Amino acid sequence: MIALIKLLIADDEALVCIGLQSMLKWEQYGIEVVGVAYNGGQAEEMIESCRPDIVITDIKMPVKTGLQVAESVRRKYGRVPLFIILTSYEEFEYARTAIEMQAVDYLVKLELTPEALETAIRKAMKRLEEHNTVESYPELIHRSNLHELREKFFVRLFNNLFENKNQYLLQKEDLELELSAPAYVVCTCRIMAPDTVPPSGDKLVTLCTSTVKMARDRLTPIRPCYVTSLDLRNFAIILPVDDAHSLDWMPDIERLLSDMAQALHNYFNVRIMGGIGHAVDDPYLIHESYLAARRALPAALAQQAFVFYADADHKQSSDLKQPLFDYSASRSEIRRAFEEMDTDALHSMITSMIEAFDGRPDLLVAATDAACSVLYMATSLLADGENLVEQIFEHEPEGYRTIYQQSSIDGVIGWLVQFRDGCCELLSSRKQSYKEQVIRHVQDYIKRNLDSKLSLNQVADIFNFSPNYLSHLFSRTAKVNFVKYVTDTKIAAAKEMMLRGEGRINEISHKLGYDSAFYFSKVFKKVEGISPREFIQRVESR
Repeated sequence: MIALIKLLIADDEALVCIGLQSMLKWEQYGIEVVGVAYNGGQAEEMIESCRPDIVITDIKMPVKTGLQVAESVRRKYGRVPLFIILTSYEEFEYARTAIEMQAVDYLVKLELTPEALETAIRKAMKRLEEHNTVESYPELIHRSNLHELREKFFVRLFNNLFENKNQYLLQKEDLELELSAPAYVVCTCRIMAPDTVPPSGDKLVTLCTSTVKMARDRLTPIRPCYVTSLDLRNFAIILPVDDAHSLDWMPDIERLLSDMAQALHNYFNVRIMGGIGHAVDDPYLIHESYLAARRALPAALAQQAFVFYADADHKQSSDLKQPLFDYSASRSEIRRAFEEMDTDALHSMITSMIEAFDGRPDLLVAATDAACSVLYMATSLLADGENLVEQIFEHEPEGYRTIYQQSSIDGVIGWLVQFRDGCCELLSSRKQSYKEQVIRHVQDYIKRNLDSKLSLNQVADIFNFSPNYLSHLFSRTAKVNFVKYVTDTKIAAAKEMMLRGEGRINEISHKLGYDSAFYFSKVFKKVEGISPREFIQRVESR
């Protein structure tokens, strides 16, 4: 599997950890922050469990100093992970010790800027490349959009956007996601900023982004979970529980979430509240728990607490009685419209939605949910959906997130009109370039996974397309059919392996996902006109 460069951050000041995580857009560097440690002992344990490639560590921490951790890890693992030393102290002695530990760089906190951090990170990345990935890291390949793909995966899961269970399973495996607990429950959380923070702008964005990151850092060491941003003020948490058919897990989950909310309030003065769905024993059905959590959210906001769906249902909240938008009947049509960039169909479906809500102030909750559902589908199904939606609402202070500020049915309808018109206009103008971008992503995936069979159905499921549509799109855009491209790419890779002497014919065929050397040889001869053995003989006779 393809993996990002793994980064671990270690500092006993939580705000410093948050600052480091938000100072750079790590995914653009092909880096994934795999953990945050708050003392030297925890850092050493996480290095062993997470096996990071780069560690940014403070020198002065409880239990063990950063330099003690670096020295211990260096003896145990050798040159990797690489260390970037961070400190509030400027004495030369610290710098000299850091140099002796072969640290990549030594940064002073008070002088730390994004530019200085980027320089240090690029030094570390260059040194990793020079090491040519030591034995502990034999397949270090950059994949800068992994975090984004995981976020989209969970948005699809929450909104039941997978075509079938096999598609879900393939994407889960490709993104290296572990969902093997006996049962799962979803909590949808709302961030309420203090009055001192403006209702829009960079300060609010920074606050909410940092809050979600700290929520993730707070929860994951205690219980393996997934925290996904839904928009600026809302995020969802998938938590494992022991039994879907019992309620014994409820006190523990409520205590865990309350402790998280209290910690976030202490650091950022924000209030966190949320709806908690019912447990499901199949992670493919997480959308059911998510739907229940969303239904409980209005009661949670009214009580400013965490509210279980069962409790909210028992109290018969008036908001709970309102039906949420159910697009299950038209899901395939909406999916097809986004998939094929059919702007006429998209315009028609959103217009029908608008007409259904027009003049119905009693359906405000349902209308808001409908708008959010279409928004999530756009960001999930389109390769650059997030950027496209941002562009539609670029003149709004909070961009597309203004949907959460609407307090009237006319406001929601106005948002839907802007979304509909902007989406159709942009999709029409970038239809061809978008298709080319999709095919480039598919081609990159094929090159990264030459060790598997790469059937059309499998790859279509990975990219959330129907096989027929992907086949048609590939042929029209790449000017070659899908099967031929896969075959030609594998044979080209086989020739490179033979030129480098990377194993026998049967070993090479196995590395390229062929069931037998005989079939591989047959395909090779069909493409090249000679057998693999003849190709090797020609190379050796030169």
